[in-house]
Amino acid sequence: MIIRVFRARLKPGQLEAFTRVYEEYGQPMMRAAPGCLAQRAGPPAGRHDEFVIVSVWQDLDSLKAFAGEAWQEAIILPGEAVLLVTASVQHFDESYRSLTQAHAVSGGVLRQREESALRATSLTDTQWEQARRVLPAPQREGRPRADDRRTLEGILYILRTGAPWSDLPRAYGSPVTCWRRLVEWEASGIWERVWAALLATLSMQERLIWAGAVGNLRRAPRRRTRRKAS
Repeated sequence: MIIRVFRARLKPGQLEAFTRVYEEYGQPMMRAAPGCLAQRAGPPAGRHDEFVIVSVWQDLDSLKAFAGEAWQEAIILPGEAVLLVTASVQHFDESYRSLTQAHAVSGGVLRQREESALRATSLTDTQWEQARRVLPAPQREGRPRADDRRTLEGILYILRTGAPWSDLPRAYGSPVTCWRRLVEWEASGIWERVWAALLATLSMQERLIWAGAVGNLRRAPRRRTRRKAS
């Protein structure tokens, strides 16, 4: 059994925001992770500049499946880096004997890692193949359909960054086309299958990075743009 202790020192006044991000995204994912036996989280008594997450794991393999090979490092969710000063993590066995030295990293470094991960906007061939299998076959009649791969990457860009549709880079085609395609896929149930197919290609750490996209998805269909489709 392994006890993982994550500790974040927060910027002034950011406790509520950090707690909200954790409860909306991090907590559900941790609870659903195989091998996670228990978890407790919150600020220490009387402290408003600190947040601690204690999780208990069945074994090292289950922890690695969740956190990845860099399991000894602090893992944060998108949007958390700007809220904290430093984050550290330490591991203990069932007798509370320390298994690793406390690994601390500054909020600036975590922000750089987050931005680097979020800039990876192109689908790999493997990811596209998984998504393509659940998409409907293109219609052979009528106006030529915008390329599904480019359109999907445009949708993912918006979900990943939370940007308005009007800020979609031209490389992804028309923002209106991407918006309509997302609405169409959501209404038909296709998007749920596409999302599941993409998640199956990601490591748990990559899924954590993508966690914010779930919230952005609820807002994205309402973000219409005045720019005309091409």
